[in-house]
Amino acid sequence: MKSQFRYAIICAPVLAVILLGQADAQSDVRAGIRAGILKGKVKEPNGKAIEGVTVRAIREKKDEEKRETKSNDKGDFEFADLPAGQYTLSFEKQGYKTFTTRKLEITSGETTKISRAIELPREGDPYAVVRGAVFYGSGYTLPNSTVTIERLDGGKKFKQETVSREGGEFAFRLKAEKAKYRITAAARGFQATSVEIEIENDEARNVALTLQPVK
Repeated sequence: MKSQFRYAIICAPVLAVILLGQADAQSDVRAGIRAGILKGKVKEPNGKAIEGVTVRAIREKKDEEKRETKSNDKGDFEFADLPAGQYTLSFEKQGYKTFTTRKLEITSGETTKISRAIELPREGDPYAVVRGAVFYGSGYTLPNSTVTIERLDGGKKFKQETVSREGGEFAFRLKAEKAKYRITAAARGFQATSVEIEIENDEARNVALTLQPVK
């Protein structure tokens, strides 16, 4: 009897990390539960296939069960004997962001093929973020002000400029290393103001800058 094919669309990633345990799959055989087949593909956002991605299929039951395989040189992966049930899939490879799917139904005696390739973006270099907002008066936000950040310690010279957005917000992305910076906000009709901060590593810092009108 030929296996039937059906397709499943993988939804958005689940942000929580799932800790897994293993169970004895032979219990399903003894219980008369037939296996299904799951096939899919993993690639980079630019379309390049990713080889060697660890793909884990986790079935939710009293004792969680985990199956594992790896993608081949074409990015394809396959689980040939998954007992029927609901599974989540996780995709991991060093240098890439981990991806975890929502629940996927596997039916006994059928082949389920994921209709869209799973895309894994590469991990970028670690970085720090300085974000904040510019205000004036009694807490009113000030858009279109010029915000400048410059490095003050003995490290590599760095200076960058941006403009505060509609809600007064601004943000800078910096190299993840110990450094000292000065952030300055200026706008026509207001006195410029500055604040100094220190960054230790890949962290996020929030600052608020309040400008006073020129007298």
